Amino acid sequence: MAERNVLDRRTFVKGVLAAGATITAAACVAPVTTPAVPAVPVAPPTVVGPSWMHPKSLVRAQPGYGQAHLTWTYGDTVKWLPPEKYPADAAADTLAALPKTKLEWIYYTMLLAKMWEATMKDLQLGGKDTIIGMHKGSGEEAAYVATIAAEAPTDYHFTNMRQHGAYIAKGVTTNELTAGYFGKVTGPSRGYCSYRMMKAPVGYGGSLGPQGAVWSQMSGYGWYFKVKKSGQVCVTCSGDGASHSSYVWPGYRTCANYKLPIVFGITNNFQGVSNPTPTVCAAPYLADYPASLGIPCSVVDGNSVAAVYTAMKEAIDRARAGDGPSVVEMLTFRWYDHSGTAGAKIGVDGAFGLPYRTDDEVRAWLSRDPVVRYANFLKDRGLFTQAELDAQKPKAQKEIDDAVAFARASPVPNGPDGAKGMWPDYVVPANQWFEHVVRTT
Repeated sequence: MAERNVLDRRTFVKGVLAAGATITAAACVAPVTTPAVPAVPVAPPTVVGPSWMHPKSLVRAQPGYGQAHLTWTYGDTVKWLPPEKYPADAAADTLAALPKTKLEWIYYTMLLAKMWEATMKDLQLGGKDTIIGMHKGSGEEAAYVATIAAEAPTDYHFTNMRQHGAYIAKGVTTNELTAGYFGKVTGPSRGYCSYRMMKAPVGYGGSLGPQGAVWSQMSGYGWYFKVKKSGQVCVTCSGDGASHSSYVWPGYRTCANYKLPIVFGITNNFQGVSNPTPTVCAAPYLADYPASLGIPCSVVDGNSVAAVYTAMKEAIDRARAGDGPSVVEMLTFRWYDHSGTAGAKIGVDGAFGLPYRTDDEVRAWLSRDPVVRYANFLKDRGLFTQAELDAQKPKAQKEIDDAVAFARASPVPNGPDGAKGMWPDYVVPANQWFEHVVRTT
């Protein structure tokens, strides 16, 4: 009797087949073979998820870099190198349809950001001026300028670091930005901080010190906008390294739970501080982390104004309509070191000889300069002539030269004034933290 109660293999397989477990049964009766890897990345089919999940949360445009912990080698980022020219797709058509004044503003702002950083890098290397801390964002101009181009003037923008063009695009003047890095009182933080700037009147929420903290900070702003029914949206462009911090998941979760008007932009330059992103990311992409929360996430060419603008515009419009947060991951590349001037030279674009990437890799990404790609798009579409684009360079150079002169001529901060402005219309007593009275005369 005991033997009759034992299922043999054939009976077991028939049972699971009858129950509908066709995949399980196939695995039992057929040998497992490793599929051949296609020579060219093939877009996977659209997967239909549960009703609560946004369909874009499960759609991938190309194979990811996740699970590369043991196979990734320096230089592998060239696998994600975008083409020299923008694809002739719907995103390009959307961009081309924008008013010429806006297209020109995007180009000038990107060019200004690129030239400003090159000037500041040369000043740092020259040693004449004291430049206080700088995380350069050269090579990422399309990501942050196109993002702000998709925002409304009343929307709020946040960063962590290295997005100087974002400051300019959102309304921080070049004079203020330069003075901030010279540590002068005419900078946004009155000379007490360099890259941790903010300018609330223009909707620039600033950049917090802790990496990734803006994810949680924006939850508060999102609550405020939703309760006030102001129609405003909070947007961040933070880096790949920051997206691994402990602040990120609470931000995702809160915004998804309450459908807050937030757009999380990830400027993924593959490098973190000095370690390749794929070696610490098990998911196909960083944008896949919040997919389980039903947050729509997309991955785009971060060096393409067309790709970034259209993805961000859709996400911002969605948030403004009350449909909650989105994640847009922009694949790009940082030309310089995480901070400072290691490997950089005066008058030369890019930093070479850094231990966590190859020089050939850097040269490959330099050939996909987002400013040059955008200029070529404008010319190819007949929207601008070369002469019109060339006229922007001397204009930008003059603005930069004037800003440097302004910063050099500005005064340095007075120590005790650091306690001023801590709260509106209130000066924090300087002796609040000490036993003695600080003399002011």
